[in-house]
Amino acid sequence: MAVVRTIDIPGKPAGIAVSRDGRRAYVSQPDSKQVAIVDTQAGRLIAEVDVGGGPLGIAVHPSGAPVYVADWYSHSLLLVDPERRAVTGRFETGKSPSGVVVSADGEVVVTADRDSDQLSFFAARSGAVIARVGVGERPFGVSFSPDGKRVYAANVGSDSVSVVDAESHVVLRTVPVGSHPYDAVETMGKVFVTDQYGGSVTVFDPANGERLGQLDCCDYPEGIAAGSDGTSVYVANWFANTLVRLDAAGLEETGSVDVPDGPRAFGSFVGPAPATADEAGARKK
Repeated sequence: MAVVRTIDIPGKPAGIAVSRDGRRAYVSQPDSKQVAIVDTQAGRLIAEVDVGGGPLGIAVHPSGAPVYVADWYSHSLLLVDPERRAVTGRFETGKSPSGVVVSADGEVVVTADRDSDQLSFFAARSGAVIARVGVGERPFGVSFSPDGKRVYAANVGSDSVSVVDAESHVVLRTVPVGSHPYDAVETMGKVFVTDQYGGSVTVFDPANGERLGQLDCCDYPEGIAAGSDGTSVYVANWFANTLVRLDAAGLEETGSVDVPDGPRAFGSFVGPAPATADEAGARKK
């Protein structure tokens, strides 16, 4: 829990997605209407892709491409090719898409369409609409369960999380949480939700919606992600300028680190350490 490097990203960065191999991070820049590409091994910004509109939520396909970017103003999901550094396609979403998530097998991409009160499910490669699912008011963050069977939508306007069956696209239950939830993540059989206005993280059982705890650990928490081994949860506190680590089993804070002003970390911001050239060669052998 120590800052080892700070990389300057213009355009008030908001969303972030780390590639599965840990070698790249993609960052949405709403003010400059771009997506930044960061080399995590070298620790530097290597490119900025002009996408226009209002890029916010962001996710990367498990294969490494494309990068999916929610465009708040054009009501669409942009497909960015990180090698060509260009927008190569777009899927039509509902109004004001925010969160984006891709299934672990790379077959399905989901957007939280905030001003349509719905989730959109797409075939990740073709863009065919699989389903539009009505959820709570103003869904913002969206995530898959570790087994891929459920999707969670954090409903900012109704102080709830919708639990959606990822195959039948039916809302299984709606779980009350704290004030103005931003995002949710499941790990170790528990769902953790950042309550922005509540200054807390609500924890519930995904099987029945039973509340397991509410941790008053935070000051306007926003981004949330599970660690690579699933035993820890990390929370970015926008007002406190901290990244907090929570123990997923004991439901207690186990670490905190000060970071620069206004951390958001909207998306999958925890990834594996990138392999060295020697390690990558050994894996190929």
